[in-house]
Amino acid sequence: MKFTVSTKDSLVQSDIGILYVVCFTLEGKELIKIGVTTRKIEDRVSEILVSIFKKYREFPYCRPKKFKKTYDIFHKEAILHEYFKNYSYITEKKFSGSTEFFDVPLCKVVEAYENLLEGKALSESRQE
Repeated sequence: MKFTVSTKDSLVQSDIGILYVVCFTLEGKELIKIGVTTRKIEDRVSEILVSIFKKYREFPYCRPKKFKKTYDIFHKEAILHEYFKNYSYITEKKFSGSTEFFDVPLCKVVEAYENLLEGKALSESRQE
């Protein structure tokens, strides 16, 4: 849901934040997390890593690949989740942030992410 506040000069959208793509090596796989935050990306990624450590007793390889501030973050996140739903991955252990993981090549997610933020179709070719 998007809320807007009218001001003298413009419309201010309240669902502004960071839409992010982070690559993790976990459970012997390269997994991609697609999420949103209204905090600094460093804070969100640190929170996820600590949560993983509490369950697995290890810190996985982690690479924040894309993280841009944008508007309508929840809608954009939902679009990407729906687009990659066939690649959804359920981790063996539940932790804070354990949802929203996908077992899909990073390059495919980056392409869709960039296209979405540029207002283009997510991909030139249809997904299988």
